[in-house]
Amino acid sequence: MLNSLFINQKDQKEALAIERRRRFEESRKQRIFNARRRLIGVDTDALGYQVQEKHEIEQSQAEQQRKFAEEMRRQQQLLLLKQQEQRQERICQENELNRFRSLHQKPEQSRDFDLFDPDGLKKSLPARLGDDDPRLTISGAQKFDGEDLDERYRKKVQIEQQRSWLEQQIREKRQAEVDRRAAEKYLEDALMSRENRLHQLTAQERHAREKIHEAVNEFNRRLMHEQKQQQARREREEQEDNLAEIYNNLTSDILTENPDVAKSSFGPNRVITAQYKGMSPEEIEQIRRTQEVQLEELKRKRQDEANIKQTWDQLANDFDRTVTIKERELIRRRHALGEQIRHENHLLAMEQQRKLDHLDKVVYQNRPTQEYFDQFNTCSR
Repeated sequence: MLNSLFINQKDQKEALAIERRRRFEESRKQRIFNARRRLIGVDTDALGYQVQEKHEIEQSQAEQQRKFAEEMRRQQQLLLLKQQEQRQERICQENELNRFRSLHQKPEQSRDFDLFDPDGLKKSLPARLGDDDPRLTISGAQKFDGEDLDERYRKKVQIEQQRSWLEQQIREKRQAEVDRRAAEKYLEDALMSRENRLHQLTAQERHAREKIHEAVNEFNRRLMHEQKQQQARREREEQEDNLAEIYNNLTSDILTENPDVAKSSFGPNRVITAQYKGMSPEEIEQIRRTQEVQLEELKRKRQDEANIKQTWDQLANDFDRTVTIKERELIRRRHALGEQIRHENHLLAMEQQRKLDHLDKVVYQNRPTQEYFDQFNTCSR
């Protein structure tokens, strides 16, 4: 290369023009001697890139469908687990209720069990075992005044028996009160445990719903970011192509517009590339048809993207609707359980009040008074 001290600006421009023509000639040789790219006007690299981009889009759509199917299976498994937990919780509640009844509500624990005891007659004693039977009272007409040798002992025994009866009744009442309080405390603890479990299930379900929403939002953000990158890449490539086309037009030294000058003598399908100025109407029409096909492909791709987005939105709406229905069902079940417990408590209260009324009005109605005891030993009969 010449020394820069002995050349001027005109020489530099001429050297740059020579270098530019040399590079253009080298690129033209590569296009001419390459059988794959010999046809002028077809960009095989762009077509290959379009094919590759189409394959990538198909793979991305297949991956999205696979993720969508996995998400549906995971949600179905989550719903099945929730149903199994609710079924197990209901079985545990029924078992607890049966165990409480078997431990604290036995028939023999009632106060008036002796009235309907099926073995009461087997356990009772005969009316008279002998003359010394302490159960032979004065009203039984088995002993008379003058024959009662153990009157003092009998009265003492009667007083002790009455005291023991009173003490036994007091103990029974106290024990019944203790049992009642223990049963109420146990029932209250069971209700509190059930409420805590319901709160935990609600919190877990809310946490799972938030995780799903976060995953869907993150996927949408990534998808939008990828679409923006693809759009920017396409715009950048289109701008580069436009600049290259402008540069080629500016650097071309053939200004004629006659298409016949580009015809070659080697054949009708051969052209002189140095004098070629444009394509024929048929070639332009073919390119226009290719562009229309590409435009239809672009529209179809955008429609597919819109369908996928609409499918995801529908999935999110369906999931929200399912979660709302489950929450309402849990609220209805909790209300129904509370109503059932209140109804059972009301029935138990009515049953207890009925037993108390029966004891006050039927069992203990004819209580002996002092006048009843004073009427004995007043005459000889």
